[in-house]
Amino acid sequence: MKCNSLEDIRQESKVEFLPILSQECEEVLIDLIKKIKPTSILEIGTCVGYSSTIMLLNSNATIDTIEIDEERLEKAKALWENYKLQDRVNYYLGDVDKILDKVIENKTYDLIFIDGPKSRYLDHFIKTQKAMHENTIVLCDDVLFFGLVKGEEKVAHKHRTIVRHLREFLSFIEERDDLNVEILDKGNGIAIIRKI
Repeated sequence: MKCNSLEDIRQESKVEFLPILSQECEEVLIDLIKKIKPTSILEIGTCVGYSSTIMLLNSNATIDTIEIDEERLEKAKALWENYKLQDRVNYYLGDVDKILDKVIENKTYDLIFIDGPKSRYLDHFIKTQKAMHENTIVLCDDVLFFGLVKGEEKVAHKHRTIVRHLREFLSFIEERDDLNVEILDKGNGIAIIRKI
């Protein structure tokens, strides 16, 4: 399917199970952006450019975004061009674990959106701390992972690693005195983290 609009992407995501923003997270993200008016955004996990397009259409920011899948990044580039946003996007193709340090070197961001590999949230949060200033907000999607992270039921083998890592991530951020953490029970769970 040719994807040149947000509507196209939303339709394709249903057919091809693309991991794009849930409607609930999209609403939270737009509301947050309108409140904090970021000028610089870091996104971990471009996918096909849906969330970055939403963020750019609702702000005057520039965005650094990282994606490992070349085919998805090509779709993202077409989407940005369709909305004439390409001049505000710095995209990086590669494994976030290998290139994140270089991407954020000597930079700070007003908003950091972590939506890449769920089992790497903690590592990515720790790494991006050096790119945060005192008012930076970090938003992480899917932190409750279908209710399994806070649930008591036995987790299926195929989800155990992700659930364990997400539990470790939530414990880490919730135990920190220098962070204000809000976990929203919307979509698959959204964490909003503010440095204090």
